[in-house]
Amino acid sequence: MYKRKLSLALICTVLMNVGCAQPISHELKAIVKNNDICIYTDNEHTYLGPDNYFIVFVGEYKPTQEFKSIYDKTYQGKDAKFPIKSEDCLSISGSVFEDKKVYDVNLESNKNFSELICISKKKNILSAKVVSPEDTTCN
Repeated sequence: MYKRKLSLALICTVLMNVGCAQPISHELKAIVKNNDICIYTDNEHTYLGPDNYFIVFVGEYKPTQEFKSIYDKTYQGKDAKFPIKSEDCLSISGSVFEDKKVYDVNLESNKNFSELICISKKKNILSAKVVSPEDTTCN
């Protein structure tokens, strides 16, 4: 009886650890294309749910404050091509972003994707680089 309870507790612990090991958010790819930020997942195992929609939203990265979206767009219907490959990336206008700020860019579907990017604008040319959560400013 004791062995059975111990075995059951061990199995439950392993299953909980495996379930919790999944990342909450997957890496989102962000590139500059035509002076806009263009995002895609690079994940073939992503699909749209039965409601056939996904959402893109962006906010300035301020880890000590509540997230506030400065851009959001919902893509829905049969014409909403999900951005898996770089050639299918979704464009976010460069005018959304300010120079030398870190932004949290997100895409939600059946999985959540996000990336922190630092935006720089020099002579109206946009550039972006991926940063870590410790980077709250662009250097």
